Amino acid sequence: MSINDWGAGANERVVLGKKDPLSWVGFQWSGNEPEGLYDTKQAMALGAEWEGDELVIYGKDAFDHSFSRVRDGWMEDSD
Repeated sequence: MSINDWGAGANERVVLGKKDPLSWVGFQWSGNEPEGLYDTKQAMALGAEWEGDELVIYGKDAFDHSFSRVRDGWMEDSD
């Protein structure tokens, strides 16, 4: 299954958050992240990437699906 199998908007750019030097942690979530995602490193492990000061994903449905599987403790076999 590829990211293109996830329907309309699969390649849409979604900003998860931005670096914010005025916040305590130096980062501010945008509200587009899945509920329960609190770690930028975990977001990056699931495919998010930094573009300048923004943490972005392409394909929100696929990203949310992957996060729900990791959160549930289930991972697909890559073979």
